[in-house]
Amino acid sequence: MSRLSMIVSALSLFLCQSEVMVSAFSIPMTTGNRRATQLSVLEKGLHADDSSEYATPLKLTMEDMERFQTLKTSSSTMPILILDSMLPKQELSIDSSDPKMARLVHYCLENNCEIAMLGLNPTTGAPLSRGVTVRVDESKIQLSPTTKSVILSVTGGRRMEVQSQPWLDDSGSFYLSNVELIDTRKEPSLSREQQTLVHQLSDTLPKAIRTWSRWVLKSGKTDKEGLQAIMDGLGPMPTDVTERAFWVAAALNPLPSLNVCIEIRPAMLSCTNDYERMVLACQALQSSTDHLSEKRRLM
Repeated sequence: MSRLSMIVSALSLFLCQSEVMVSAFSIPMTTGNRRATQLSVLEKGLHADDSSEYATPLKLTMEDMERFQTLKTSSSTMPILILDSMLPKQELSIDSSDPKMARLVHYCLENNCEIAMLGLNPTTGAPLSRGVTVRVDESKIQLSPTTKSVILSVTGGRRMEVQSQPWLDDSGSFYLSNVELIDTRKEPSLSREQQTLVHQLSDTLPKAIRTWSRWVLKSGKTDKEGLQAIMDGLGPMPTDVTERAFWVAAALNPLPSLNVCIEIRPAMLSCTNDYERMVLACQALQSSTDHLSEKRRLM
């Protein structure tokens, strides 16, 4: 029997022996947008017959058609987990004795699907509509027979955005939703001045990170091994400006937190272009450095 089969069998046995509990993560989302509805209307408009109420052809520009095609190819349905505003490459450990978590893991293993990981708006407390996908890796799952806990580690993958109101799965254990993978979504064009500034700011980050790292160690927030573990988890700083901005944000707000910077991950996920991301990354990095060097305290 393969390891995957053993885990699925163990989860099935675990679920049979467990009582139904109220899940802390099964929170119905109240946020979202209208893209899924627009997509449905577009589909009806493009494929309707003459007797349909949608028979009048929609006047779509080439940009509209390109966007429509992107939605068709980048949309997917997956379970959602409202737990943390993870960024790409960040690793999160989850330890839950809730049977509903076990059912979620069981579902992902059997269907070979990812989870849409979402955090909460730090101001309103409402679930965010943007997050990252995480994949349940059978090699990173442990089952505790004594505490009936499921322990797993997940890593932030592709960026995504929820496109519809979530619905309960057939077991009533977790929510599913339509999501769009937005790593390759076409973004608003930047002005020439903004493009220049993006690359200028990006070029300052390697030196700024080295300075910040020295202050992190001097502050005693972590030791050399701890800081190295964070950097090893993220890998080398990317050259791509989008990935570089997310890399900096993940370093400033690692998991678990070092409390060296204000929480910027929800804001980074909400940015709509590289100019916004790079300005946010540079400002947050400088603010954290000033805080650690006691030049200007943030918290």
